Amino acid sequence: MPHKSQLTFFLALSILFFVSCNPKDSNSFSISGNITNLNSNYLILSKVEDLQKKTTTIIDTLMVNKNGEFNSVYFLEPNIYTLTFDTKIIQLAIDKGQNIIINGNTIEDFEVKGSTDTQLLNDYETFRKASLNRLVNSVRKKIKELIKVGADETEIANLRSLEVESYKEHLNELIVFVKNNMGTSIAIYHSSLRWNGGENLPFLQNLVSSFEEKYPTLEITQKLKNKLQLIKKTSVGGVISNIEIPNKENNLVSLSTIKGKFTLIDFWASWCPPCRTESVLLNELYSAYHSKGFEIYGISLDSKKERWLNALKQDNRVWPEVSTVEGFDTPVSIEYGITSLPTNFLIDSTGKIVAINIHGIALKEKVVSLFE
Repeated sequence: MPHKSQLTFFLALSILFFVSCNPKDSNSFSISGNITNLNSNYLILSKVEDLQKKTTTIIDTLMVNKNGEFNSVYFLEPNIYTLTFDTKIIQLAIDKGQNIIINGNTIEDFEVKGSTDTQLLNDYETFRKASLNRLVNSVRKKIKELIKVGADETEIANLRSLEVESYKEHLNELIVFVKNNMGTSIAIYHSSLRWNGGENLPFLQNLVSSFEEKYPTLEITQKLKNKLQLIKKTSVGGVISNIEIPNKENNLVSLSTIKGKFTLIDFWASWCPPCRTESVLLNELYSAYHSKGFEIYGISLDSKKERWLNALKQDNRVWPEVSTVEGFDTPVSIEYGITSLPTNFLIDSTGKIVAINIHGIALKEKVVSLFE
């Protein structure tokens, strides 16, 4: 028969185990709910591993009973997770101690409660889509209308430039939303995909510092710090390391072999209308200033070689042009955090960035000022 002290020990251990599995444990979170009309008898919980690559790791399968009910507790660190219902995927920003409850009739009609971080993520996404529609998609719609009626190419080109500048304004609006609403929520990790530097850099530095103070050991804290370092690296004053990518003949072309006083590193693609429109300006600048030391190193983020080659010919891109034909999965695109096109970096002979994302008139004025 066990000694009395042993019984006391096992009783205490049992109580500890019970408490540790309780959803109210501050080091855990729970997901539960009821969706009455699901086609499958399970949900899939995954962790977002890489925002830019859109990669996830499956964590668990939540079983759903015949009444559409599900309930599970997890001892996982705060992060962005996805939950798959049949064919629908939702994102959850989850902090420790949160009890997420999802109730509804179908995968198109449900409500998520119990996570202020998830609510902030959803609010951010609602604002992002509205801002994109107001600033960018409205311009794209007008361009389509002008193309349909055969409008003047100059008017369309001007709108392409406006589209690019409007996208910059859109990104800045997203930063302002984060500044005004998110604090140090787990949801700011989701927003980091569209962070940009320049005048926003001081705020982002303070934000990451505050987040690290609150969550010093989280995996996403390190990812936010890495994102911040990337923004610093690709801001004015940063230095572009050597880039080596094959050209259309599959010969490696190194950025370091292009000896110019100033070189424009131009990320583009055949499917990007503003990129194609800007080819006209790039031809003009290259013709006027190449002999004085102006170079262009074009990096296509196409995924189909034939389309890339056709665009090179149609747009008369006679300067060094390279591509691995991997789209946004191109290694250098990931290395430099390229998430939208066109994107460019103007560097001096040492590789130092002197301007970023300047297009249209601003690009022309900058190049003219460097060589006139």
